[in-house]
Amino acid sequence: KWRRHLREAEYGSLERDLELFKRISPIHHIERISAPLLIIHGANDPRVPVDEAEQIVSKLKSIGRHVEYVRFEDEGHGISKIRNRVTANNAIGEFFERTIAWPNMRTA
Repeated sequence: KWRRHLREAEYGSLERDLELFKRISPIHHIERISAPLLIIHGANDPRVPVDEAEQIVSKLKSIGRHVEYVRFEDEGHGISKIRNRVTANNAIGEFFERTIAWPNMRTA
């Protein structure tokens, strides 16, 4: 509960700033995303509910955008477990290899 007060001091409150939040929410500007997107998310994230990440993924797919999604069932807001960091870093590297067309790029 105390974290909510800290976040509200920094970001605003739903009651007071709902219209602002709606205007700036990525879900309402999804059509502006044109580059390939990789989303990495912890299922136990207390700050950004996993449902919000999945809404973004679903909406991007529904409009034909390139999106990849990696979900860690045993992580929260950050990726802290070594095995998950390795998996995430590999996913990032592979994503870049698939989506960035650099001449003479070699895979290791």
